[in-house]
Amino acid sequence: MKGFTSTNKRLVGSKLPARLCNRKLIGLLSTIILLILWKVISIKIDAAIILPAPEDVILRLVKITQNRKFWLAVGNTTTRTLYGFILSFSAGFITGIACGNSSRINAALSPFISVIRTIPVMSVILIAMIWFKTDIVPVFVCFLMIFPIITANVSQGIREVDRSLIEMASAFKLSKYNILFHITIPSIIPFVLAGVKAAVGVAWKSVIAAEVLSQPVKAIGTGIQFSQMNLETSEVMAWTVIAIILSRISEFIIELVINSRKWRLSN
Repeated sequence: MKGFTSTNKRLVGSKLPARLCNRKLIGLLSTIILLILWKVISIKIDAAIILPAPEDVILRLVKITQNRKFWLAVGNTTTRTLYGFILSFSAGFITGIACGNSSRINAALSPFISVIRTIPVMSVILIAMIWFKTDIVPVFVCFLMIFPIITANVSQGIREVDRSLIEMASAFKLSKYNILFHITIPSIIPFVLAGVKAAVGVAWKSVIAAEVLSQPVKAIGTGIQFSQMNLETSEVMAWTVIAIILSRISEFIIELVINSRKWRLSN
């Protein structure tokens, strides 16, 4: 039986690299096709101010990365995103546990969370610009946009915890602290990771959108807005590519964490 299990693990392990290679190949082909279509459309339009060619955007990207202010902008935007994400994750995690464990708390907070989830991002940004300084606006917007996602995932995870384990722990007179940290939280980790993965992209989008309007000193959103005001479409797209790269790096790190956890569980 052990030999059969180990053989299955080897077979599954041998299939994983092949699947990863196939996915990477498909992704590469899709990217090449997209670039070709972009190039063809830009030639057809023949107006760089509307749609610059891919090579023009790449050249502008290389040019702006050689400026020290660019790296300061990337660093500032990344810092604001991290601040907003950490604050929102902490508040959402605690609120999600409270909502999942108490139907009364869930009923009391549901209208508030629903309002946050449905309010337009632009409205949040404009209101935040009245309330806060320009450096705080992106952090606040990021916090507010991610909070419902984390809260909903954690709350759902709490409801999916095996109640028989909770009852058994209570029968053995384990404290609520031990039940929370040794049964509940380990059980909801997949839900938490799913929420984090969904929230990462929203974090970057909300922060950069807030920066475009609030225009803090040295920020990706400020660079996008300044380029648009000067009708530098290629530079707008170059900044956009940077935002996409940063978002994808964040998502890749989260996927590594998720995959490493699956690997530990399988072993």
